[in-house]
Amino acid sequence: MTVEATSASTVSAQISGRIVELPFDVNDLVPQGAVIVKFSDIEQQAGLQQAKAALAEALSRQTEMEKEWRRAKEIREQGLISKSAFDQATANFDAAKARVAQATASVARANELLEQTSVKAPYSGIVQERFVELGELATPGKPLIRGLSLQHMRVSGQLPQQHVSAVQQADRAQIELSDGQLLNFDNPKLTIAPEARDGGHSFLLRMVLPPDDYMKYSLYPGSWQVLKLQVAMDPVLILPKSAVFWRGEISAVWQKTPEGAVLQPVRIQDVGNNQVQVLSGLDAGTEVITDALAYLSRLSH
Repeated sequence: MTVEATSASTVSAQISGRIVELPFDVNDLVPQGAVIVKFSDIEQQAGLQQAKAALAEALSRQTEMEKEWRRAKEIREQGLISKSAFDQATANFDAAKARVAQATASVARANELLEQTSVKAPYSGIVQERFVELGELATPGKPLIRGLSLQHMRVSGQLPQQHVSAVQQADRAQIELSDGQLLNFDNPKLTIAPEARDGGHSFLLRMVLPPDDYMKYSLYPGSWQVLKLQVAMDPVLILPKSAVFWRGEISAVWQKTPEGAVLQPVRIQDVGNNQVQVLSGLDAGTEVITDALAYLSRLSH
């Protein structure tokens, strides 16, 4: 089966600025959140400092107006000032609070503009195309980098006609990676094309993988992987690897009997997760010692 990416996007500039950093190039792997384009931020830094200074001034003015309003309230309660004078103090205090709110919004906007000078990867993926170069002046809306996601993937391949009915009933799937690692999926999302391939008797089969960071599994678009689908269930004998004792190329287990443990040759197959499947040599219900080397060590002493 061939691995395919199902999501791709083009990142565009949101502000005007000169590009000062381009850490990634075509075919580079990019982790989620990494800075992929950095603009000069001198203007944005100055704007943020200006907005912070305006906020500090507004807060100071608000504190002053609050004090005047509290004094006016106390005097008003004593009947020593007119209602219009108190209303004026209240209006000044409300205006000061409004200026603080406006200055706070300006700081938030300045921070946002500063953050936009660093364009970050929305997800982990691969750079497919770069539209800009270092030192270039970008404008809002200009495409910067195009890439594809390594979090949204699928596998596709050809399914022989005789297996279509069985695969439609599959409720488990397994991908065997090139390093032998196994990825298991319950209730896989399978799609079988409604018509056979021209010149053959096979159908296009696709399986959508659940969202995940597949870069950690070295699962990349275009690579070939083995897909296994469970279409039926047969009872199997599973043992931990620690139960197997090796004599050269001969594998055996310590089988428990009324007279004591005896070595029983077995034919096994590695199934991952430190487990083996017994292909022959044991029957269901047979008791074995789960740590063969430890038992052998006790015998030697």
